[in-house]
Amino acid sequence: MNAPAETDTLGVRDYLKVRYSTEARPYTSYPEQLTRYLTARFLTDHRGGRLLDLGCGRGEFLDGFSRQGFRVTGFDRAQPSGTSSTPIVIGDYERDGLPFADASFDLVFNKSVLEHTQDISGLLAECRRILRPGGRLVSLVPDWKAQWSHFYDDWTHVRPFTLTGLDECLKCHGFDVRVAERFRQLPFLWEHPYLRPVASVAARLPDALKRYKLVRFSKEWMLLAVADR
Repeated sequence: MNAPAETDTLGVRDYLKVRYSTEARPYTSYPEQLTRYLTARFLTDHRGGRLLDLGCGRGEFLDGFSRQGFRVTGFDRAQPSGTSSTPIVIGDYERDGLPFADASFDLVFNKSVLEHTQDISGLLAECRRILRPGGRLVSLVPDWKAQWSHFYDDWTHVRPFTLTGLDECLKCHGFDVRVAERFRQLPFLWEHPYLRPVASVAARLPDALKRYKLVRFSKEWMLLAVADR
């Protein structure tokens, strides 16, 4: 999460309060499951390293990565109440850059951040700067092809991505892309990929059934990119 640079302080605070309220988005086990999955699949050689959660919101992924053994730092434009006990650095990366030294992180993680970013070149340059040589970037963004009909329901979205667009964007900014794939936020598929036909069937069900998580997250693909500096 990271609202755009023009948004004033009040707007950012209210965005967090509205978008990430516990009523709208209750706490679940998903952040713990995702951080465990990403660590096992892509980050086993990086355990113990310094990880920046860029656009960390309530800090749920920050806490998850901490439990996976990383030394974590969170960064966002504001910190909602009732969030992670881990200190979060507050700042505006589009206006001021990232307030960290060169080569100070082994990993930069961001989920649902790049689509909020107008100055994508500036942000990716900052990510490269703060990553050590050989450091790793892990990014997740909504898949425009799957989510175009409601992408702008979040009024702070400014930059849609397709898989090709995300892959080429990272390559054009000097990253060595290891993985670029469409990604369903359904933990049972990560452990049991042979059940993918179940999600394919659920994705064809009417949108009216999206109140059920299986249907919603079968339809709403994300894009996952893993890239090295």
